[in-house]
Amino acid sequence: MSKIYDALKRAEREREVTRDRGSEPNGRSAASYSPPNDSEEDDYRRLRASLLFTPSYSEVHTIVVTATRHGEGATRVAVGLAKALASEGDTRVLLVEANMRSPSLSRVLPLADGPGLSDYLAGEASPESLVKRLGDVNLSIVTAGDRPGMVDCEAIVTAIAELTPNFDFVIIDAPPVNRYADVSVLGPKVDGVILVVQADETPVADAENAKRALDRVGARIFGVVLNRQKSYVPATIQALL
Repeated sequence: MSKIYDALKRAEREREVTRDRGSEPNGRSAASYSPPNDSEEDDYRRLRASLLFTPSYSEVHTIVVTATRHGEGATRVAVGLAKALASEGDTRVLLVEANMRSPSLSRVLPLADGPGLSDYLAGEASPESLVKRLGDVNLSIVTAGDRPGMVDCEAIVTAIAELTPNFDFVIIDAPPVNRYADVSVLGPKVDGVILVVQADETPVADAENAKRALDRVGARIFGVVLNRQKSYVPATIQALL
């Protein structure tokens, strides 16, 4: 992760200069939303390739995507990776919105009404009834549901375990690792974790704390996605897997 830390440190230095000048670089906010473009889709295809061509690829089926804190783009990365995986032949992909406290998948994808994880946690739905197919792509979704704040990580693990045999990959959009204990429960139960950090916002200390928290529970860290880079990083997304 040394390259990620170097980029974050450089971002911190640039932020300090920017604050002194009273504006963001290039005159825009790094956290602003922008629709996916061809370059971004290429980046997610490269991220998919990084996963598929690891020596232990055949063992990779369930992946948690998390960030150090809110607003770093973990949901966007989870969606991009899920779509990239689903675009490969007949690959069956399930995207699970497991960020029960602040779900944001509806900001990125057009979602149909129906039960979500919170309905399962309330005992009102089976895991199979939660799955919704997303349009014509080979991607299915499980949303958080309409009862944000209802959290039972062990029950979520159980639901995912029941659904996993029906899919080649399960991508889990999880809450920030530094703020909640959810990933400490989910991380050791899946094949690996991808950590998202924001190039011009995430302090190096936060990235280090997140890695230590994942290491403590024995979670396997596939790599880091350095999100929303500017001129000091050569590509939009860099994954170290």
